Parts: sequence; structure tokens; C-alpha cells
Amino acid sequence: MTDLRGYDELPRSWQERFAFFDRYGLPNSSPESREAYRALSFGSKMRLNANVLGFLFGPIYFFVKGMWRKGLVLLLLAIGLAAIVIGAGAPDLIDRAASFVVPALAMTTANYAYYLHVVKGSQSWNIFEGLGRR
Repeated sequence: MTDLRGYDELPRSWQERFAFFDRYGLPNSSPESREAYRALSFGSKMRLNANVLGFLFGPIYFFVKGMWRKGLVLLLLAIGLAAIVIGAGAPDLIDRAASFVVPALAMTTANYAYYLHVVKGSQSWNIFEGLGRR
């Protein structure tokens, strides 16, 4: 993960993530990426797969990063999920668990979505773009 050219204007953490995605694709998408991912430290694995700001701010984080389409999908998903939980009169435990669904989606998809947005010029509405098996 030392090849950082082409991302000079980005902060170092984004440069490292983008270099990994450029070289290997998503972690566990191929045998090579799986081995490279296993060789990373725990902290590097967390920085590659999780985005704390995405978790804390959800759709707003996507809007700020310029991925407004995906942010809008997350916002509508949050509203729809809240309407279902409230409308069904779900118990408190289910209500609390459901409140973590959208932040968890934002946290786990933000890094690769931003890579696709910046490097590949993606304008997709699909929050899961590129995350499926190849």
C-alpha cells in the first residue's frame, strides 16, 4: 500500500485506501486481495473497511463528500425504515436495533463509494455499487 501517486491532493488515509482499492479491489474480492488484506495491521483493516464519520453522520457525510445520490438513498432508507418500525409498533429492542441499520450501511460502504466517486467518476444511486462478488 505504498504506491500513492495520483491521489496527492487527498489526505494520507484516503491515499492509502485508494491505493489498496486500485491494486487489489475490495478486500476478499480475489485471492490476492484476501492475502493483502490479511497482511495488514488491525488498524489498517479498520481504516480500510470502516468509516467512523460515515457512521456518525450517515447520509449527511455522503452529501458533504459529493455523493448526494447515495446520500439521498440512505436518507430515504432511514425514513422508510423508521416509518415501518413506528407503524408496526415494534418493541423498544427492535426500535433500537433498527436505528443502527442505516449508520452501519453508511459506515461500511462510504470508503469504497468515495473511491468510486473520486477515481472512477461514479454518479450511481446504488449504495452497494461494486460491493458484490466478482
